[in-house]
Amino acid sequence: MNFLKRLTASLLCVAMLTGMTACSGPDKTWAAKTNEKTLPIGVYIYYEYLAYQNASTKVEDSTKPVLEQKIEDTDATQWIKKKALDYTKLLFVIDNKMKELKLSLTDAETKEIDSTATSQWSSYKDTLEGYGISKESFSMATAEFNTKSSKVFEAIYGAKGSKAVSDADLKTYFEKNYTDFSYVMIPLYNPTTYAALDEKTEKEYKQFLDDQAAALNKGSTTFDAVSTAVQKKLSLDYAPSQNVTTLLNEESGYPTDLISLINGMKAGEAKTITLSTVSAALLVVKNDVTKKTATQISNASTRSEVLGNMKHQEFEDEMTKLAEESKDITVNDKAIDSYQPTMFVQKDTGSSSTAG
Repeated sequence: MNFLKRLTASLLCVAMLTGMTACSGPDKTWAAKTNEKTLPIGVYIYYEYLAYQNASTKVEDSTKPVLEQKIEDTDATQWIKKKALDYTKLLFVIDNKMKELKLSLTDAETKEIDSTATSQWSSYKDTLEGYGISKESFSMATAEFNTKSSKVFEAIYGAKGSKAVSDADLKTYFEKNYTDFSYVMIPLYNPTTYAALDEKTEKEYKQFLDDQAAALNKGSTTFDAVSTAVQKKLSLDYAPSQNVTTLLNEESGYPTDLISLINGMKAGEAKTITLSTVSAALLVVKNDVTKKTATQISNASTRSEVLGNMKHQEFEDEMTKLAEESKDITVNDKAIDSYQPTMFVQKDTGSSSTAG
């Protein structure tokens, strides 16, 4: 299970920073090692970078410097450094698990790791190299780790795993935690000029959706018919609708007011909402999620996704515990202490810079 992949994917696009890298001597080229493997310092720096970005999303006051605040009741600097070291140690834990479970990377997986790392590196090279992170370190910390952790996860929780999750348990989890909904959206701005609609047009569109929602709740129309009606009204060459099956929480990426609306609805109910964050009016229908169970569980890809969501925290906790308890890992304190989270702070503002 790629539990670091979630963090990596969400944070790499949040902030690409500029800064100065600390000087390093011969004794500072590696971060940690065992008798079998040595991790370059770039792996630790990369994880410290991710931990800093993660910390910036957890502070109470986004207007104040991250490092002057606390994260989960811990000094931000110490929280970041601990997270970075924990992530680094996880690479050894996953390698040990691979050996314990008699797993190995196939030639195809090795090629895919290189391809994925190369593709991502082209986007982040300038920033990461500025901190002393090489492509090799980046690949080890991301693509290689994610592939290995997925294999270990599958070997534990997959169909033939030591803690295999049955379809019955997966079904129960899916129907209790997932939400299925459909929505049709009308932008409250001109899609060409991005200028806000005039008050009359906006009111007309909102009333139109209210009327359609009322018709749906009466059973006098269908969602497909509503979608087609909106397409016709806006003179579009496509239907501005979407069906979604997901874990509907803050991590899902949907606006909190939309999440609250849907969570308070009954299956089959239609409601409208105006989302200022995206400048749009929506008609939302909450569907019966149990009608999606068979498809979600029988399809290998979606089954894997549901299983990942069900067990990722348990897996992460177990691997992190093993990392913290490991006695076989030697940490190069002089090296990691020479790379402090302050290196990721933009000097003129005291906070990290951001780029789309």
